[in-house]
Amino acid sequence: MLPFGFIFAFIGRQLGRVLSLAFNWATIVLFGRVPKDRQLYLSGMAGAAVAWPVVIAGIAFPSFSTFLLGLVTVPEWLHPWVRLAMLALAIVLPLIVGWLSSRIPEEARRPRDRALLATLLRGYPNSVALFVVIAWMMVVAPLGRIHALVRRWDSVHVPIAVRPGSYDVVVRDLGGALDRAGIAVTRRRASWAYELPGKILAVLGGETVRTLVPVRLWRLVGDEFEMTLHPMDLSLVGRSKTLSRARAAIVRELTFTDAYQTWTKEAQVLEDRLARAARHEDDIGAIGKILRDIELDFEEWEILYRLLLQVRLRLSPVETDEVDEPGEPSPPLRERVVSAVRVLAGQRNGHGGRSAGDAG
Repeated sequence: MLPFGFIFAFIGRQLGRVLSLAFNWATIVLFGRVPKDRQLYLSGMAGAAVAWPVVIAGIAFPSFSTFLLGLVTVPEWLHPWVRLAMLALAIVLPLIVGWLSSRIPEEARRPRDRALLATLLRGYPNSVALFVVIAWMMVVAPLGRIHALVRRWDSVHVPIAVRPGSYDVVVRDLGGALDRAGIAVTRRRASWAYELPGKILAVLGGETVRTLVPVRLWRLVGDEFEMTLHPMDLSLVGRSKTLSRARAAIVRELTFTDAYQTWTKEAQVLEDRLARAARHEDDIGAIGKILRDIELDFEEWEILYRLLLQVRLRLSPVETDEVDEPGEPSPPLRERVVSAVRVLAGQRNGHGGRSAGDAG
């Protein structure tokens, strides 16, 4: 029995939606947006991509791979047969990735004949790219948490998937959100380790993919606060108070910048429409009716519902989704004193109510 369910359950508990959107970003870049009814293909591609390096290792170390894949070891006399089986799997698994990727487009757009053969062969570089993205997030997310603990900071991951080609726009928008929240930051380039998955995708994905992957990644660094924007994850670390303010400012801004917070094509289409509605280019009422009837996972529906409410606030007469209204002037001191006296006298705070002495 292959314990892939156990493995992915563990990964899910550790990384949750961060890993889902990391893989989602990679598949958007490589294959385009994936409809809800084809998400099963992505699960198969993820499983094949993760298993492939283990299978390759099994050619040299059969017992090691059989233990990782099935929690069993094999006797020495079976090693030659296991090696043959691992060799066959090493050839077949990337072809499975290629075949599954050919099933993602709509029926009329699926590759056929020679194009299908080329798509199958593309499964080899695509398997490498997907494995690197998944493995990288499995390592980097926990390491970020450990780094924050060492500095006695809190850490937060905000799962996003930056729209291909819009990385610099999102950095600019989130930097502006932090500035408006009173958190001064400077832009610094992230280390090479953070740029590795994108560079591998760019190299293996060809010229088309290369134009969609950011050339460099950035950190926004402030006093006791750091934000690193990955195309598939937003990592925030800092002191608790500063981190809370930064997270609130950023989550509000994510609704109106070029990044997805959902992972299926149907939900992302609504995200695109909500972004247009915020610019008065779409009908927020029509989007609300679609959201009422659409079939989505509850988590995605809840995200879209929050985004809808934020856009409605932006479109309301106050034109803001701020929790308070700092721009509203407070009454002069004399008016506040008069109001207080009226309240103490039993009046209705300036609305012509009668005092206690007039009640009779």
